[in-house]
Amino acid sequence: MDQNKAIDDVNQYLLASMPNLKHIYALSGTSDSFGLFALDDLINVRMPYLKTLTVVAQGALKLGFHGHAQLLKHLTMHTVAHALDYSEPSGSSDDETNCSLQTHVLLSVPRVHAESLVLLDIGPIAPTNIWAPFFGTNEASNVPDLNTLPNFLCLRILRLVFGVQASQSEDRHMHRASKHRNSPGPETSVGIYPLFPQLESLTVEQYPYNILLFLENFPRGQLLHLKLYKCLHHFYELSLCVFSRLQSACIDIPEAPHASKEQDEETWISKTFSVSTLRSLSLRASAAHQVDLPSTYQLHCLQNLDLSIGMRSVEVEKLLVELKHLRSLRVTITEVLSKTHEYLSRSIRPKKYTKSKYTRVLSTTLEQLTICLVDLAASRQRRALAKTAWLAARVPSLLSLHTQQEHLQVLASCINNVQANKQAPVDARHLSNMRLCTILL
Repeated sequence: MDQNKAIDDVNQYLLASMPNLKHIYALSGTSDSFGLFALDDLINVRMPYLKTLTVVAQGALKLGFHGHAQLLKHLTMHTVAHALDYSEPSGSSDDETNCSLQTHVLLSVPRVHAESLVLLDIGPIAPTNIWAPFFGTNEASNVPDLNTLPNFLCLRILRLVFGVQASQSEDRHMHRASKHRNSPGPETSVGIYPLFPQLESLTVEQYPYNILLFLENFPRGQLLHLKLYKCLHHFYELSLCVFSRLQSACIDIPEAPHASKEQDEETWISKTFSVSTLRSLSLRASAAHQVDLPSTYQLHCLQNLDLSIGMRSVEVEKLLVELKHLRSLRVTITEVLSKTHEYLSRSIRPKKYTKSKYTRVLSTTLEQLTICLVDLAASRQRRALAKTAWLAARVPSLLSLHTQQEHLQVLASCINNVQANKQAPVDARHLSNMRLCTILL
């Protein structure tokens, strides 16, 4: 039996076995002799009835369905590719075959009706001609039209995963080429770019051009959720303050391109801590150096905070005191790397705790605390875990305390010491009901 016949038999069997199929999640590295996805026939037949379609393929992916694409509401398509290699285009044509990304490892999206989609999650895709596979509705006839520019009228969730970063020389070429290829940058006329009147959640990964300009093409004032990963170009010019309704942000902070990278990171973080609408914030950066947190916070509504950035343990207490509504906190504690940092760290520590200082409750809302220790000497690990135990004693609302597996036994010992200390000027009875948990890095 040849491969095409076997694939056809599988599709027919699945159609007969699942006559009411409405959701498809397919993972495969198999295609037929025409390069089409192995379950393309199944998808095409069930398209009028599908509510969700998720396709993940190992390598190049092509789907051939067209007929009822306007009925599809949720589309998730990703290829599992090891790398995306950049090459010079063969000419000045706008044809996709001349895209500066080698297309054999890129996602080949079928023609899909843009106006019916509620969720779209695709990648890896080229950073040019993003919207070419999508079509809209003819205004005169009010029917789907393959020649009509798309407007994503119902789209609420959008995730775009681009290829790996280009080299500097290739990046310059791609920037020039973008002006002639329906680039997602604002240099393209407004009429060519889609509208997103209902968009609430946007995720962008590895965008290789100016991320600041790219985001201007989306309705920043209505976005509620934003995620940015490995968007290097012009990142430090970006301010989250322009997202006036933003409730959650998950940001991968790239390393600054020059010597003052710590200062740039601290300045950017300081501006982000002034976004008063945020309820959830996750910031990730290299833990190879420490970052000083801002002196004032305006995160009045924040409930969940994940700081995967290098910081000192003495700053955790300040976070709890300042953020009055925090329910979950995750921090990364790193080594003091210089004598200057050590001096500054010691200079801000209280020289002597008064009884009122010890008994002050740090938070009455925090329920989960995660402490991740990175590159600490053994003696400092023990000290940091002891501080964590005493900090937990001053958070009566705490339900669970998390750390790495290798530190769990020492942390448990430190908590036992706090509970056994009859002279401690703090009520630590809640520690007996608190759960100790392991975190996965």
